Amino acid sequence: MRPLSSLTGLISLYIKKKQGSGKMKILLVNPPLSAEEQRNPVVSNLFANAMPLGILYIASYGIERGLNIQAIDAPAERMTLDDTMAKIKKIAPDVVGITTTTPVFHRAIALARAVKAWGPSIVTVVGGPHINAAPITSMMNKCFDIACLGEGEITFYELVTALARGEDPNHIPGLIFRGGSGIIRFTAPRQHLMDLDQLPFPARNLLNPKLYTSLPTDVKYLPKFTVLATRGCPFHCTFCDHAAGGEKYRTPSPKYMVDELEMLEKQYKAREVAFVGSTFTAKAEKAEEMCNLILERGLKLQWTCSTRVDVVSEKLLTLMKKAGCWCIRFGVESGSQKILNQIRKGITKEQITKAINLCEKVGICTKAFFIVGHPMETIQTMEETIEFACSLPLTDITVQLNTPLPNTHQYATAHDFGHIPSVDYSKYSFFSPVFIPNGLTAEDLAYYHKEFYRRFFWRPETIKRQIKKVAHWATLMNYFRCLDLIFYLTLDLFKRPSRDPKAAEQVTSSPIGESPKT
Repeated sequence: MRPLSSLTGLISLYIKKKQGSGKMKILLVNPPLSAEEQRNPVVSNLFANAMPLGILYIASYGIERGLNIQAIDAPAERMTLDDTMAKIKKIAPDVVGITTTTPVFHRAIALARAVKAWGPSIVTVVGGPHINAAPITSMMNKCFDIACLGEGEITFYELVTALARGEDPNHIPGLIFRGGSGIIRFTAPRQHLMDLDQLPFPARNLLNPKLYTSLPTDVKYLPKFTVLATRGCPFHCTFCDHAAGGEKYRTPSPKYMVDELEMLEKQYKAREVAFVGSTFTAKAEKAEEMCNLILERGLKLQWTCSTRVDVVSEKLLTLMKKAGCWCIRFGVESGSQKILNQIRKGITKEQITKAINLCEKVGICTKAFFIVGHPMETIQTMEETIEFACSLPLTDITVQLNTPLPNTHQYATAHDFGHIPSVDYSKYSFFSPVFIPNGLTAEDLAYYHKEFYRRFFWRPETIKRQIKKVAHWATLMNYFRCLDLIFYLTLDLFKRPSRDPKAAEQVTSSPIGESPKT
């Protein structure tokens, strides 16, 4: 049976199906990895090491208001598509909500198609960053009945509540659906949630916390949990997509966050927490208040966070260390000032060096995120970046290949600085060359990606820092669990590519796809 193209028809079929039945059953799913992705140590480790907080916030908001919601994190459970469908058939949901980012969009499509093939009357709802970045092209996939734009807690609750009452949800802000003619229609936009304290804590009880052990370089104490500390970002890096979180920077109150930490310590026996969100210290006064509350309550949790090098000070770092912060993740991106200016990072190499040295001074470890293959990248800038990283007292790095995402400045201008051989989202893992800067080749990028890891990690200084932070046996065993990833990134070396200028010049541009204004 073909998927429904009319929202009215969908509701009619749904009401007919539910006549005389019980409470609506809702299932939220993080879609499974493909067989090929499960064999890739990068994808299989990096896409399944933390709870999907987005769907767990949606679940807790709905459960608190009486909805019957279950959740599946297929990557963490190492489930195939067939495994996932077997579980879906057992649950027999009325609504299936699927979360997706650009790198996993192909998986969301595969899951939605399988759901529709088995149960055509099941309402499939899709949401997440990719839907916000490319809403029209996403909804051209008729396996999706409805999409939620922006933050989904309130939108999804109002949607399923309307469906349960047999109401047409086209009055609900933040939705996309296909009208009777098949034309994709948007309801009014939904404003971002400003008071995050009104949200209940994520429904972590829906998933098995033992499935999440994190990468060995990212954790010191187990069990470890993630906590969403910020939404939105006021900065304007060209590679970053604000479509989902928006540019308005928001945080829960310090009391809300410390209440959540206390709950995790008491209920889940957590020993470490990673605050997710890119600018933890953008409002220093809130970070200071949170640290003081942790100290007042005597919490023993160790924690990490992510922030920018231009929003830390020695005073704040000293307090964070005292309150349990053992590592800070900084978005550095490049060791070339020319590249930093090109991507509008808004920082200097001097600020990077100062912030990381300050952390070293107060006793906080540091991890830096780097990207290889920026617009205007050259062999010289990649070498400069590797040398810069090795000159800093860093404990850890993550290096990604530049992957222009829909709805970013970089995506819209990619053809000015290079080419995208094909727009295949299944390759958008951040560890495969999908954008080739002018003057470089895919082989150049693949080589320097692994060369970066090799030259940084296989140094006495880095090895010593990694050994120093091993806190207990479970942490050490976590290194052995990820040996395949470690070897893949640092020992499976590419032969240094020959420099053939003609090969680098032979580029074929592909359609960039949906523009940010679509």
